[in-house]
Amino acid sequence: MDEPFKFAPNYVWRSYLGGSVLRTFRRAAGEDDDHFPEDWLASTVRARNGENKHKTDEGLSHLVIGENEVVFSSLIADHPRWFWGTQKPPVDDAEQTGVLIKLLDSSVRLHLQAHPDLRFVETHFGGKAGKTECWYILSTRNDNAFVYLGFQHPPSRDEWARMVREQALDGMRSCFEKIPVKAGDCLMVPAGVPHAIGEGIFMIELQEPTDWVVRCEFSAGGHVLPHADRFMGLELDDVLSLFDYSQYSLDKVYQQLLQTPEVLSKTDGFIEERVIGEKYQSFFRLKRLSGSGSASWAGGEPAVLIALKGLGELKGDFGNASVISGDTWLLPGSVHEWNWNTTSNDWAFLLAQAPVR
Repeated sequence: MDEPFKFAPNYVWRSYLGGSVLRTFRRAAGEDDDHFPEDWLASTVRARNGENKHKTDEGLSHLVIGENEVVFSSLIADHPRWFWGTQKPPVDDAEQTGVLIKLLDSSVRLHLQAHPDLRFVETHFGGKAGKTECWYILSTRNDNAFVYLGFQHPPSRDEWARMVREQALDGMRSCFEKIPVKAGDCLMVPAGVPHAIGEGIFMIELQEPTDWVVRCEFSAGGHVLPHADRFMGLELDDVLSLFDYSQYSLDKVYQQLLQTPEVLSKTDGFIEERVIGEKYQSFFRLKRLSGSGSASWAGGEPAVLIALKGLGELKGDFGNASVISGDTWLLPGSVHEWNWNTTSNDWAFLLAQAPVR
């Protein structure tokens, strides 16, 4: 079984609208935006959709092996050496990977929100992961794409509580400034930092493997959130402590949260870059490979390959696997080296990986 496996799309219901750019990227049918704007890759996490749940295991990834469809998390537990290779698993749970990877396409601005850290989740839910995340921008639908990230004009805790209770939307939004983003940008979103993704952004989102979120705006994309979905089943007073009320000036955002890629290796045919800085490697990792010729890189640990442009073949003892832009592949850790033969003169893909602890 030492071979890569291609993931079929794994669309998940969300309360906001989007998805048309995602489906074009995936070469799938459906041109309109709807409530399935996310594709969860190599997911061992169930979506917390409450009354909007569309299936029992919504969010969990599946792989087709031979004539059988296998739940990805069960495959990891049953074949740990195949999946992890020489890497020590970053989590104790045999069915978890330590990271959740998403393709996310927002046609509307998302709710103002924040995520809990590990301590909050342990205290209130008995969980083993918070929700620090990062955004790698793939494309935007307009030239004025932006995100909200951190309070540029921070309120006090009591002021924020009042605005959320009263749904004083103008007041909440005045706590932020729009931060312009473009394709290729990568921004960290630490747990507790309030944020919102702007409309018309297609991204890869890496995050700790949970679906916990506090939403401060109760309506978006024509959908009104029921009370239980606003504060993770808790009350507003219970979640006020998880917000980071410090000031994130634009300079602080650019200096501390915007990631600067680091070149790891370079040949005449390709370049390998580490996208996420070492400071955040304990949450997840992301590399970018691009070029015009053949390439090779070390295996020995699992990765999810997201093909951004071009086409070619993955080569190994397993044989050849054809890859085209829009594909997403699981590269198991049992393969010690990967080789890439391109059939186009301009290619790029990302390798998303589990944390190192």
